[in-house]
Amino acid sequence: MAEVRKYVNPPAAEVICEFRFPEDTPWDMTYPGVLYSSLKDDYPKRDQRYVREVVMLLGPEGLREELLVSERSVFLAEDEGCAVQVGPRLLTVSCQKPYVHWEAFSEKIRGAFERFQEVIGADAIGTMNLRYVNIIEIPEREVTLSDYFAFYPVLPPELARAPAGFITGCEFAFHDNRDNCRVELTDAVPESTKNNAYLLNIDYFLAEEKSIPPDGVGDWLEIAHTHVRDIFEACIKDTLRDRFTIREEEAPVAAR
Repeated sequence: MAEVRKYVNPPAAEVICEFRFPEDTPWDMTYPGVLYSSLKDDYPKRDQRYVREVVMLLGPEGLREELLVSERSVFLAEDEGCAVQVGPRLLTVSCQKPYVHWEAFSEKIRGAFERFQEVIGADAIGTMNLRYVNIIEIPEREVTLSDYFAFYPVLPPELARAPAGFITGCEFAFHDNRDNCRVELTDAVPESTKNNAYLLNIDYFLAEEKSIPPDGVGDWLEIAHTHVRDIFEACIKDTLRDRFTIREEEAPVAAR
């Protein structure tokens, strides 16, 4: 297990927790409105969005891709930094930068999930995931990735030229293949042309559907966060940790 570090300026641009429920879970178009009534003290702003998703469907001709458009209700905090999205058999809780510490974010997840259960009463969870989208900007025109990252693409000597863009990724299994974690590092668009930016995406998810009961969500979230934190620390070097500024425990600031 990696050492627990807390940062003054963590790179998390967005943190998302999503629950998807089985197709046999009852659904009614009135559910979002009822749920909003329970959450509006924390999420007073309400919006509607249409989301396009590519799904795999099994038919007589075999597997096929199909584009589905679904409507979601979005409940936003007053400052719009955190949000809850609700759609047919779906619940998402997210927070954007500045990242709130895990204790606060996990409380938001549990609160929204409990309200969802009070309204819908799902008997099972299909899948769920905890995803950290980290944007790391380095104020240098030319960056040697190995100076900052322990996880990065390694090129053979025959390809000595720096690539114009890249993506490297792995997927790891945990807990006897019950959970998986997808890790990706790609180049990103920096805020300044004098800088370089990178996206480190860590997505921990329940791979074995329906393997966690609703009353096991809290324990699963803690396990997921521990693995995400350890993987994040394994992917970076001290040169980046210095940029995020490790804080003293007594300093009352947000932490990863």
